[in-house]
Amino acid sequence: MKHIEIVQIGIGHVGRAVAQIILEERKRWLDHNAIDVRYRAVADTSGALVGEELLPQAIRLKEEGGKLSEFGVEKTEDVLRSEPDSDTLRVVIDLAVHGGTHDLDILGAENGSYLVLSNKGPLSGSTAEYRRLTEMLPGRLWHEATVGAGIPIISTIEYLRASGDDILEIQASPSGTLGYIMSEVEGGSSFSGAVKKAVELHYAEPDPRDDLSGLDVARKAIILARKMGRDIEPEEIPYESLVPEGLEAVPLDEFMERLPEADEAFRKRLLAVEEHHMLRYLAKIPKEGEVEVGLKDTPVESPFGPINGPENVFDFHTRRYSDVTLTVAGPGAGPERTASGVVFDLLDIAHKI
Repeated sequence: MKHIEIVQIGIGHVGRAVAQIILEERKRWLDHNAIDVRYRAVADTSGALVGEELLPQAIRLKEEGGKLSEFGVEKTEDVLRSEPDSDTLRVVIDLAVHGGTHDLDILGAENGSYLVLSNKGPLSGSTAEYRRLTEMLPGRLWHEATVGAGIPIISTIEYLRASGDDILEIQASPSGTLGYIMSEVEGGSSFSGAVKKAVELHYAEPDPRDDLSGLDVARKAIILARKMGRDIEPEEIPYESLVPEGLEAVPLDEFMERLPEADEAFRKRLLAVEEHHMLRYLAKIPKEGEVEVGLKDTPVESPFGPINGPENVFDFHTRRYSDVTLTVAGPGAGPERTASGVVFDLLDIAHKI
C-alpha cells in the first residue's frame, strides 16, 4: 500500500477540477492499484484549510468567490514545514495562477516533498530561481501541465533527449485560449465576442488580459527553452500583446465593456493576411538564437493552419525528425484538461516511488 498526502496550493478553476477528480477517483486507485490518496490541506491566498472534512464545502465556497479563511485556516508555510507520517509521501501540487509561490514550493522541497506544477511561475522566473528549485528536486519535480495542459509535451522533450536526439527547434501554438479566439474570429465572430465567449467557457482566465498579454505564452516558451537545455532569462523573450492599447490597466468591468473598441482594428489585421494564410499566435524556440512570441502570418498547409478551437500544436524539428517533423496536438485549454495533466503526474509519481 502506498500512502500519499496532498498539499494543494490554489483552488481556482483548475484547482477545483483537480480536487473533484481526486475525490471521485481515489477509491478506484485504492482498489485497483493500492494507492491511498488523501488531502492534508488546500490553500488559497488567505491560508491553508487543513483536513478533508470541509473540502466539498470549500470547493463550493471558492466557486462563489469566497476565501478559505471563512472556514478557519493555518499559515500555508506552517503546513509545508510540518512532517508527514513516516509511511506517507507528501506531494505539493502548485496550481496557483499568477505565480508568486516559488518560496512555498521551496519549503515543500526542503521538507522532502514531491512537487507537481501547473503553475508556470516557478519555472519561468530568473535562471537563479529556476536552478534553485530544480537542483533541490532531482527526481521529485513533475510539470507536464505547465505546457499543453494534458498533452504530453514535457515528457516528449524528455524522451527525445533521453534517447540521444537533439532538438533543433520547437514551433508551437501553445495557448488554447488564443487558438480558440483566433479560430472564432476567422469563423466570423468579433474579437470582443470571441474573448467574452472564451471567458464564459473557462478557456480564458477570469481577466482575459492574463492570456491576451502574451505573457502566458512567453512563460511556456521559457519552460520549453530550458527543457531543451538553453540558459535563458525572461527579459530575453519579447512577446506581442493583444490587449488593446489604453486598456491594459483599467478595471476588469471597464475592460470588458470597452473591448469592442478593438474589433475593427483586429478585423483589418485579419484581412491583411496573405492569401492561403492564417493568423496564429505562435512561439518559435530555436536551439540557438532569438525566441519569438507573437502573431504570425502562417500558411494554411502548415501544422498550425487547421487549428480549430482551443487546440495546441507543437512541432518538433530534431536531428532525427528533420525531413518530417514530429507534431503533437490536442486540446490545450479548459480546467478539466489541465487538471487531467496534473492527475497524470500525481499517478506517475505514485507508480514510480
